[in-house]
Amino acid sequence: MDYGAGLEVDGVLKTRKDELAPALPADTHASLPGSKPGSGKGTSRASRASKGFQIRLAQPTEADFRAGVDLARASHERTLFRDIPFSEDKARSIFERATSQPERYGLLYAVLPTKISDESEDAASAAGTAVSLSDEHNNSLLGFVSVYAGEYFLGEGTLIATVQTLNIAPHLSGSLLGGKVALRLVQAVRHWAKTRSCEHVLFHVTNGVDAPAADRFFRRCGMKTVGGNYAETI
Repeated sequence: MDYGAGLEVDGVLKTRKDELAPALPADTHASLPGSKPGSGKGTSRASRASKGFQIRLAQPTEADFRAGVDLARASHERTLFRDIPFSEDKARSIFERATSQPERYGLLYAVLPTKISDESEDAASAAGTAVSLSDEHNNSLLGFVSVYAGEYFLGEGTLIATVQTLNIAPHLSGSLLGGKVALRLVQAVRHWAKTRSCEHVLFHVTNGVDAPAADRFFRRCGMKTVGGNYAETI
């Protein structure tokens, strides 16, 4: 949604390295380590989150847009560029491009279904069916990542997947669940990139918030630095 990876890394760093699981398809149900599908009926939203959540492509609906833009706006307020007015029009343009051209632009959502019964959730999970967000349950969106596939600016014939932003819901900051959501989104990006024949994945972290912690997180994900971003206010 907004350019610059708005990653909340303080919660991520509490996740053990042995919880780095293989990449998951963007439209499959992501069960959390140690969870038991079908358990936890009648529990709170937090308990349901510990049971499992879904990583899926954003759907071209107003509910999905509103959930994404609300999280993007909240994340923008915590970045180095928070003095720049947030543009909902630009956010909508990014959203519409991702949902209309999924072969080159991706918007991957980590979703906790909340406006369905436990029985319906279990059935949807078993069937691998995506569950849509509702207008009154935008907090069902646990995080999202925006990525696009393109060529190197001085080359041709090789695709690079570039992540513009990775955001985790503010209420998950500092939590183990927030770390798990971030890890699953990184894994989903890898899968998205591979299915589009990308040979490289780049994560841009330009939000100006705790860069050392972000560096530790991505290194634990198996990545390496290939440069850096330098900024000043003039």
